[in-house]
This record gives sequence, C-alpha cells and structure tokens, in this order.
Amino acid sequence: MSLLVFEPRGVVAFFSDFGVRDHYVGVVKGRILKELEEWDGHSLEIKFIDITHEIPPQDVRKGALLLKFSYKYFPKGTIFLGIVDPGVGTERRALLIATPKYLFVGPDNGLFTFVLREQEPCYAYEIDVKKVIKFPYSSTFHGRDLFAPVVAKLLLREKIETFAKPIEKEKLVYLDFPYPLKIEEGFRLSIWYVDHFGNLITNFSKELADKPFEVWVNNKRVRLVSTYAEGREGEIVSLFGSEGLLEIAIKNGSAFEVLGYPEIEIRYSKGL
Repeated sequence: MSLLVFEPRGVVAFFSDFGVRDHYVGVVKGRILKELEEWDGHSLEIKFIDITHEIPPQDVRKGALLLKFSYKYFPKGTIFLGIVDPGVGTERRALLIATPKYLFVGPDNGLFTFVLREQEPCYAYEIDVKKVIKFPYSSTFHGRDLFAPVVAKLLLREKIETFAKPIEKEKLVYLDFPYPLKIEEGFRLSIWYVDHFGNLITNFSKELADKPFEVWVNNKRVRLVSTYAEGREGEIVSLFGSEGLLEIAIKNGSAFEVLGYPEIEIRYSKGL
C-alpha cells in the first residue's frame, strides 16, 4: 500500500519566518518549480498560497498557532510547507506529516504540534536527507535545498517510502500550549496570540463555555459582545473571534498596547 494517502492537486501553502524583504521566499518557490522541470520535463501548474512570511524570527510557537488557525480552510490535496527552523543544519529531524486530506513538510521542532493532535488518522515520516539533498548544499538553507525538493517529489506523486520512513508520533517534538487553568470560581486564561490589530487571543474556546460566565480582566469585569463594533469607543470588551477562541479587544484600538499581557479570568457567578 502506498504511504501517500491522497492525491496532490498542485496547491502549495507556504508559511515561514523569512519576511518579504529578502530573496528567500522566492528562491524556495523557484527551487520547487526547477525540480519539477528537471524531473518531469516541464513545470506543472502549481498554485502557491502564502499564508504568511511575517512570523517573528525563530518563533516556532507562533508558527504552530498560525498553522492551526489556517490549515482546515484549504482544499483537499494541499501540501503545506512550513519553515520556522532555528535548528537548521543540526541533527533535528526533517518531517513529513500525512493525513487523509493534507501533507505537511518541515522541521521537527513543534511546528506541527496542533496538526498531530487534531488530525486522525495522522502519519509521521522522517525524511532521509541523503535521498533528497543534492550536493553541494547549504546547511543554513534547508528550505531551498531539502524541503523544496521534498515538496516537488510529492507534487510528482513519488511514493513517500522512497525518501522517508515512518516514525512514531510519540517520538516527535511537541510544544506545550497551556490550557485554561481551573480555579475555584472558573478558569484563569493564557494569551496564545496577539494579532495585527492588537487583539488578545486566549486559550478559552467556545466548547468550554458550557454555562453562563463573566469575563474579568485585571480584576475588572468586561462585557461579552458578539462583534468588535458593539463596543463603545475605547472600551475593553471580550468576544469569541473567528477561531472560536475568546479574545480581549478594544474598539478601534489595540488591547495589547493598552493592557499588555493582563490577567484574564472566566468566572461562573453563583447567581447565573
């Protein structure tokens, strides 16, 4: 049985901490197309989608979160290329993650934490670097010299077992993302992510909201609203955002600039 569990459709979703000022993003895409041309005689029709290249340098945690927020909205057959790789050139593993709908390619440093936890069935493979890399190669740019050729192999529907071997998921690197801390009257929350608008995205999901609750920020109760526009100008509010996670926001302002990383609690009132 082939280890490839779906048919690639030529969509490559790319995210990294490369930024857009330098040449790195373009070179990785060009290398994929060059590999396709060399192996297949022509470049297949590929659709590159840039999820983001503005992940802060070496911030694997933010990369993992942005992938969590993104991947489920892509069509079946998408290949995700993730490069946030502070351990490039070391003995860290190069990974390929396969699910019935998607493939994920990148370093084994926790970048795929949520994919591994959320997707079932989910299979992990360690890429055999020697079967992929061509010499000479750079030990500081595996995005170009290792991961790009792997993506090309997948687009050409090369069998995974020809360049990778299965590995137990338990042996992979996982990042620790804290869940809401249970306290006597409810939960104490953590801020998982601060978005471009300064909204504070917490780790409290709609699924946990199984009974009426109040939101408290720095020991002050804030209103729970449905949209950002419901708040009064400059008012601190809470709402469930597009990812189904509770956010702290300020209408036409940045909650992060005003609050930084505040103490946030969910409290179940005795009278509710």
